[in-house]
Amino acid sequence: MKNKLKAIAIAGLALMLASCETVDGMSKEDMGTAVGGVLGAVIGNKVGGDNKALAMALGAIGGAYLGKTIGRMLDEEDQQRLAASTFKTMRTGEAQSWHNPETGVTAKTSIKETSTQTRQVQVKVLKDKVKEVPPMDLIGEEYSASSSINVRGGPGTDYVIVDKLAAGEHINVVGKVDGKPWYMISRGGVGSGFVYSNLLAALPAEKWSMAEADVQVPASEVAAVSVNATRDCRVVSQEVTLDNGQTATEDVTACRGSNGWEIV
Repeated sequence: MKNKLKAIAIAGLALMLASCETVDGMSKEDMGTAVGGVLGAVIGNKVGGDNKALAMALGAIGGAYLGKTIGRMLDEEDQQRLAASTFKTMRTGEAQSWHNPETGVTAKTSIKETSTQTRQVQVKVLKDKVKEVPPMDLIGEEYSASSSINVRGGPGTDYVIVDKLAAGEHINVVGKVDGKPWYMISRGGVGSGFVYSNLLAALPAEKWSMAEADVQVPASEVAAVSVNATRDCRVVSQEVTLDNGQTATEDVTACRGSNGWEIV
């Protein structure tokens, strides 16, 4: 059923793209981006294989830009390669380069600009468990518990225990509380409590399990809270050269969000 719905969505968007120059103010290029966003799930799934986290991340980054100039220049395999290098550059800040001898495509991704923003963001939380949501630095990455850990309703040992993490359990870290050694964690994309930061260790992306993506949280248990958050933003430059010498450069801008890097 999911595959059928995905196919219908792709077909519908493709039909709109082919039949008109604009739709409600969206240009063909913008509509191509929308089509790319749907196709990204397919591409990410192929790239990630058994690694759900990498699949989702690459789908989001690669798919969102399939409708742009560079996306139209590359075949599916090279789109995947470009998505992978963009994702790694975005996360690590390190330049990446690759060459595909079969297609003759050479590409490089590098950081063009970095910035830090402080703004009000909406964070979803379990309203019966999270008692306070203080200002924080957004992280949006997966961590591992070093031992059995108490999860508390606020950033301190004076808050009630609302949950526990098992040793070795993977969990998404929403962000670090400003001025305190505490992380807010989430389940199913919803903030579920706080953990002392020294008891969690960051995981490389290739080891993410994204187990919380399968967690379903009833809407009746969720509240949206406005939080003063600081987030890192990066502009990644994508440079591609084809075997015929044709070149193209495009920029991808992304900022940290509560559940990972978000294209902006």
